[in-house]
Amino acid sequence: MPLTRNITEMSNEEIVRRYFKLIESKNLPDLVDMFDYDAVLKEPFSKMPELKGRSEISAFLKVALMANSDMRRKLEVKSSDKTGKTRALVTFEKGDKLKGQFTFDIDPVTKKIRALKIEFLT
Repeated sequence: MPLTRNITEMSNEEIVRRYFKLIESKNLPDLVDMFDYDAVLKEPFSKMPELKGRSEISAFLKVALMANSDMRRKLEVKSSDKTGKTRALVTFEKGDKLKGQFTFDIDPVTKKIRALKIEFLT
């Protein structure tokens, strides 16, 4: 899937796959552009309950790109559920394995990420 394809034509599954492709290619500008300006990100690493807006999300993603360096991952995207959210189960491996669940709330018109919740499963 070329990264230059018009995002408004993509399915939610394609949007989620694009998100992880951009993580893999360390493309911070395009990754940040996937989010609404007032998007919310909930993740287990920050001391804040949630990150709001592109500037806070960008700072988190910059660190995430470094942390994901040289990490193998297996991605399984689940179709949108009845709430309209799309889930991705990701197994990260760099020695040990860690499984994460990423829940995306994607605007149906703009295809921008309105909210992302990251949880790690034990």
